[in-house]
Amino acid sequence: MPPKEADDKAPAVKPAAPRAAASPSRARPGAAAPKPATGAAKPAVTTTGAAAKPTLKPASSSAPSTATAMKSSGATKPAAGASKVPSASSTSSVSKGSTAKPVAKGSTAAPTAKKAGTPAPAAKKKAAAVDAAASATTEAASPPTVPAEDSPEVLARKAEQELKLAEELEALRKAAWAAQLEFERKQEAKRHAAREEEARRKKEEAALRKKLLEAAYDGEDEEVRKGIARAKEAGMLKPDPVDTADGHGNTLLSEAAAGGVESTVAMLLEMGADPNSRGEFKRTPLWRAAFLGKAEVVPLLLEGGADPRIGNEGGELPDHVAAEPIKGVLKDWDVAKTDALLQKFEAIRLERAAAASAERAYAVKGAEASVTACEEAHNKAQLALKHARMELEKRIFEYDTCVEEKKPDSLTQAALDQVHVAEKVVDEARARAAEASHALDESRLRLREEVEQVAADEGGADAALPGIPVPIKALNDVLIRDVGGKLAASSKWPLVVDTSGQASVFLRYQDTNYVNALNARHMEPHTLRRSLLGAIRYGKAMVLDLQDCDLWPEMPRMFDQVQQGLLGKVLDRSLLKNEAFASLIRAEDGEEYDINKFQDIRIRSFVFIVLTSARRPNKDLVEAMYTLRVMVAV
Repeated sequence: MPPKEADDKAPAVKPAAPRAAASPSRARPGAAAPKPATGAAKPAVTTTGAAAKPTLKPASSSAPSTATAMKSSGATKPAAGASKVPSASSTSSVSKGSTAKPVAKGSTAAPTAKKAGTPAPAAKKKAAAVDAAASATTEAASPPTVPAEDSPEVLARKAEQELKLAEELEALRKAAWAAQLEFERKQEAKRHAAREEEARRKKEEAALRKKLLEAAYDGEDEEVRKGIARAKEAGMLKPDPVDTADGHGNTLLSEAAAGGVESTVAMLLEMGADPNSRGEFKRTPLWRAAFLGKAEVVPLLLEGGADPRIGNEGGELPDHVAAEPIKGVLKDWDVAKTDALLQKFEAIRLERAAAASAERAYAVKGAEASVTACEEAHNKAQLALKHARMELEKRIFEYDTCVEEKKPDSLTQAALDQVHVAEKVVDEARARAAEASHALDESRLRLREEVEQVAADEGGADAALPGIPVPIKALNDVLIRDVGGKLAASSKWPLVVDTSGQASVFLRYQDTNYVNALNARHMEPHTLRRSLLGAIRYGKAMVLDLQDCDLWPEMPRMFDQVQQGLLGKVLDRSLLKNEAFASLIRAEDGEEYDINKFQDIRIRSFVFIVLTSARRPNKDLVEAMYTLRVMVAV
C-alpha cells in the first residue's frame, strides 16, 4: 500500500525560543523575534499556535516550476509500468500561474503507483513545491532577529560583563583592605601617641617633683608655690602635691626641715602638709631637723603637730639624736598640745579623705554613665552598619539579576550606580562603628582606672596585696587587646592573680596555648617547646598556669630542659628579636614551622601570661611581671 501523501515529507520542527524570548519580562522592549540557530530545520508552514497543524497551500506565482521542484527535492524516476508523466519540456510550457495536473494518455484519472511501497511522483512533486514555497514565504516574512544565547557575540558580551564585575569586586576588596590597614595604622598611631604622651607626662612629673624637692630644701618659696599650683592644675603628683615625696618617702616638708628653712616649713604646714610623714629609715621631719641640728624649725614643727614620741625604724626618738639646745625644747614641750593638734589634724585628714572619696565616687559614676552612653552609641552604630550591609547585598543582587537577565544597558548601569552608592554608605557606617568602638574602649579604660583607684583607696586588708585590680569582665581588654597600651608600656609580661579560678576558665576558652605547670605531659620538653613556638608562630598567648602552688622557682629548670636560659629569654623578650626563636625549630616540626612562615605582625602579637590562684604569689615572680589582681565583683 503506498504511503500517504502527508507522510511523504514531515514538516520541520520549530526551534525552541531562547530564555530572553520565552520570558516577556526578560526580553528587551522592541526586540525582534529570535533567528533560528544555524543548521536548524526551517518551518515548512506558518503556524498560529503551538498546537496548529501545517496546512498545504497551492503554489503561488512566485513558486518554482514543478521540474525545478523535483530536481531540488531529489524526486526519483517513476518505476517501469507506471503511468506516464509529462516531460520537462511539456511541464515548462504550462502557463505561469496555472497548476500542472499530469494525467495518463487517453485517461483523466490521477496517476497512481502500480507497485506497493513506491511513492507517487506527482505527490512528491506537489509536496516539494509546497515546502519550497512555504520556506520562501517564511524567510521573506521573518523580521530581523537577536543573536541566540549561545552565539559568539552574546557569549563575548557576557564574558565582558563578568570580567568587568570581577574587576570591580577586586577593586572593592583592595579598597576595603586598604581602608582596614589605614584604620589599624591610625589606631596604632593613636596608641603610640598615647604612650608617648604618658611617657612625656611621667617625665614632666618626675622633673617637677625633683624641682619641688630641691626648691623646698633650698628655701625657694615662690618656686615651691608655683610648682604646687602647676601640679594641681595639671593633675600631677597625686593625691596631694603638698605631700610630694621622693623615692624614699621624704616629703617637701621633710626636705625643708632638713634644710632648716623656716619660711618654707611654715608655708607647707599652712598648706596642710603632714608633719608626721615618715621617709627613709622611717624618719619624720622633726627627727631629721633634730638630728641635723636645725633648731630654728623645731618649734614650728611642734606647733604644726609634729609628734616627738615618733622614732625611726631603730626606735630612736628625736630627743635621742638631738643636740643639747634642741633637747631642751623637746623636753619642755607639752605633748598634750600635740594630742590636741593630732586630733585636729586627723579631723582635717578625714574631711579631706571624705571629699576625695566623694569625688572618686562621682568620677566612677561619671565613668559608668560614659560607658553606658558609649555602649548605646556602639550598638546603634553596629545596627546601622548591619542595615547598610544588607542594603548593599540587595543592590548587588539587583545588579546581578540585570546582568543575568540581559536587561537594557541603561537599567544595568542604574543598578550598578546604586551599588556604588550603597558601598559609600557602608564605608561611612563602618567608620562610625569603628569610632564608636574606640570610644567604648576608652570609656571602659577610664572606668577601670577609676575603680582601681577606689580599690587602692578603700582596699582595706586587700590593699597590701600585690597587683593592679582588674574586673573579671575587663580581662579581654587588658590581657588580649591591651586597650590603653599599658601592658606594652610596662615592658613586662602579665601575671594574673586570681583566687576565684575564673581567669583560668576565661583563658582556656580563648585562642591560647595553655600549659598546666602541674601536668607532667604539659611540661614535657617537646610539648613545652611546641607550646611556646606555636604561640609565637600564630601570634597568640601562651598561658603558664602555676595553680595555687609556688612553682616559680622550678620554672627556670623546666625551661632549661628545652634550651638553656630559655625562660630568661622569654621574660626579657630577647627570644623574639632577630629571629632568636628559630633555635627552637626542629626538623620534625615540618613545613608548618618553616622560618619563612613566621610573620612579624604575629610575632608582635605573642603574649606570655603567668597565672596563679595563690593569694600572695612568689615575690620574685611579682617583681618580674606586670601584676594584675582579678576582682570578681566590682
